[in-house]
Amino acid sequence: MTNEVSEFAQLVAHFRQQQGMSQGQLAQATRLSRTYVYHLETGQRENPSPHVVQSIARALELQSEDRQQLYTAYTELTGNMIDTEHFESTLLDLGELARLLVLNTSYPAHSLDRLWYLHSWNKAAIMLFDIEARAEYSAEHNERAHLLGLVFDPELRRRFHGWEHLARRLVSDFLYNTRTITHLPEYKMLWKELREMPEFKRIASSAYPQGKPVPSFVFQIQHSELGRLTLRTATTVFTGISS
Repeated sequence: MTNEVSEFAQLVAHFRQQQGMSQGQLAQATRLSRTYVYHLETGQRENPSPHVVQSIARALELQSEDRQQLYTAYTELTGNMIDTEHFESTLLDLGELARLLVLNTSYPAHSLDRLWYLHSWNKAAIMLFDIEARAEYSAEHNERAHLLGLVFDPELRRRFHGWEHLARRLVSDFLYNTRTITHLPEYKMLWKELREMPEFKRIASSAYPQGKPVPSFVFQIQHSELGRLTLRTATTVFTGISS
């Protein structure tokens, strides 16, 4: 006698493997346990809630057709419907929202995407870090600047006092923030590019995630006109989860 696995369970496993994710990575991305994901995919788990299914769809970045296929299989399994209209309304373009907040902020601010590419920065930030020429070049060539790329730039890093401590701190935070997406091709490509930057391999080899990054820290820079400045960071995180 065989235990038949539901179509829903098979689809979760299929879409996860299609994304190149392990069960552990899916568990981290959805804030579920690895055991829960394993039991879910093997049909040994009680039916999940609609919220869990939505979280899985987000973590797997399912497009409309695949997402609807998963939802239909879930409804056939449980008899429960997922409010797709409400779900779609929560999928704000968080990058655009962050850009608007940055551009309408008077103090220096920037926004990062999940790989830490600079999604936007305002004039105050560009002036503070003396990167006018670099910002103009990026805009003209439609080139994405990376935060670690700027910090490890041989010319720019001389402006940071205590550069090595700052570099270790940022690499550690980057490793923590991207721990669930290391399987993505774009992450692997970025990591290869970063490793080619001077000092990055040395710093990265001894920098490890120290747990969830604190939202604020202090560092110093040397400004061409204002002299040495002490700055304190502030962070706002957009999770993309409606709850």
